[in-house]
Amino acid sequence: MPNSRACLCCFLTLVIAGCGGPSSDERENRKTFEMLLTAISIKSLKELEKDAKRLDERRSAGVLSEESHRRLAEIVERARAGDWGNAEAMAYAFREERPFFR
Repeated sequence: MPNSRACLCCFLTLVIAGCGGPSSDERENRKTFEMLLTAISIKSLKELEKDAKRLDERRSAGVLSEESHRRLAEIVERARAGDWGNAEAMAYAFREERPFFR
């Protein structure tokens, strides 16, 4: 019976902690972020503006947190100012910190 208890404890731990992946909103946020990173990498102001609008829409819809939006807006502003290199570095750092985010 000790093995049964161990199995039950492991199962309950997984259920309580959750073993699922990112939510669909988090996946969509990541996709939107990757589009932003691409715009920055290719230095496309036109695409940057489209992506900034998408980020604003996602925040307004409640699927992107204020904190994430603020950080991403800083990156957008850096790129708008023509500091593409630092914007790109900030974006890669953000992606490293938060593979999926709200």
